[in-house]
Parts: sequence; C-alpha cells; structure tokens
Amino acid sequence: MEARLISLPLVQVARLLGLVRSVEPVELQDNREWGLLIRGRGFTRLLEQELLYAPNLIRPVGWSTPRPITFRGRKAAATYAQHIGLLPRQKAWSVSASE
Repeated sequence: MEARLISLPLVQVARLLGLVRSVEPVELQDNREWGLLIRGRGFTRLLEQELLYAPNLIRPVGWSTPRPITFRGRKAAATYAQHIGLLPRQKAWSVSASE
C-alpha cells in the first residue's frame, strides 16, 4: 500500500474537526522501521517528519526532501503518538505488591 504524507499541524486540525478515525503504528516496506499511519474520512496518510531548523547537519539526502517520520519499533511509534496527543495515554500501571 502506498500512502502520501501529512504534516503534524494538519493532523491536529483534522483531529479537532473529527476527520481522523484512527492512528496506528505500521511497519514500512522499505526497511525494518515503523511509521504512524493516519486513517481519516477520505484519506490515509503517513505522518511527515518535521524539517530541521539547522539544515546543514549531516543528512544522506537533501534536508528538504519530504519523508515519513520513522521509529525503530512499534512501541516507540505508539509512545510518540501518545506524547503528541494522537493516541490516548495509559491511565493505569500495574505495581507489584512486594515491599
């Protein structure tokens, strides 16, 4: 499946308007990295990586080339989505009773 990219501010506006149905971590086909897939009413997009403020940092491709934000694992992608408010945060944690 091919998906186009969408920026984080547009995802947040679409979420406010009720256009986002789900956000889920998905494994990318090119490599063993994970991305965030945004499924909405009439669109399916990958979350775009934000541009760096210092474009002269070491980059393998041009700094302005659009690309999806990638993570090393599914849990890292889900944690990032919770951190930016796209997925609900965990409300309870299990604690061992031993002292």
